[in-house]
Amino acid sequence: YQRRVHGDYQNKKKSMHLIVFLLAAFAGIRGKEEKSNVFIVFAHQEPKSFCAAIKNACIETLQAEGHKVRVTDLYSLKMFNQIDRTDFTELVNPDYFRPQVEQGSSNEKEGATFIEELRRERDNLKWANIIITIFPIYLGYHPGILQTYVERTFSYGFAFGPKTFEGKKGMMIYTTGAPKDRIKEMEERMFAMREACASLCRMKTIPSYAAYGIPIVDYETKQKYLAEVRQRMIDLSLIHISEPTRRYAISYAVFCLKKKKKITH
Repeated sequence: YQRRVHGDYQNKKKSMHLIVFLLAAFAGIRGKEEKSNVFIVFAHQEPKSFCAAIKNACIETLQAEGHKVRVTDLYSLKMFNQIDRTDFTELVNPDYFRPQVEQGSSNEKEGATFIEELRRERDNLKWANIIITIFPIYLGYHPGILQTYVERTFSYGFAFGPKTFEGKKGMMIYTTGAPKDRIKEMEERMFAMREACASLCRMKTIPSYAAYGIPIVDYETKQKYLAEVRQRMIDLSLIHISEPTRRYAISYAVFCLKKKKKITH
């Protein structure tokens, strides 16, 4: 009987030690949360779209968590033009246009020869610790306006080349018309695009989030998507380093658990 009582006591003691350890670890993690400058690049034409609902959920949650947020709406900005001579107020070589040469020259002057709208976007990108792109998938790809934005702003000598976005974090949030089981190939393209851009600019990546089958899912599913997006925004404070490159998605709970363990140790 005494041995049994003693054993129960020891088990309870171990349980209490475990609880204290977990509480201390959690307090330590919460104490190390970082408040960030988050820049959202939004690419959808319709302000009543589910993409817009995701954007609004991100903004509200991030601000409630104490982060600073800036947003660029690409369609409102009318960022339709491909990179050309009109991006610059003056050219190094007016007779033969070479985009990388002109971008590199302007970046050596801190962007002085870019037009005003591009200088503003450069300031947003420079200001941000975390860059989030929110967009729909069209025919298996991101919208062309988003590609145009990247070509015009992620320029040589600013985002990549001699100077980079090293230390910044990037995340994609996208919606699809098709259900998840029909878009494996598309997600591989998303993976390749994310990793190529991040590698070129030396950015760290945060696992993407996809809301599948928007035209066909019910209201409850859409609310579930929004709740998951809000939780992802809350968890941004716990993400300090990039998840190793993976071809397929992993559980975000597993991702954050790994971050907590690393921070705790």
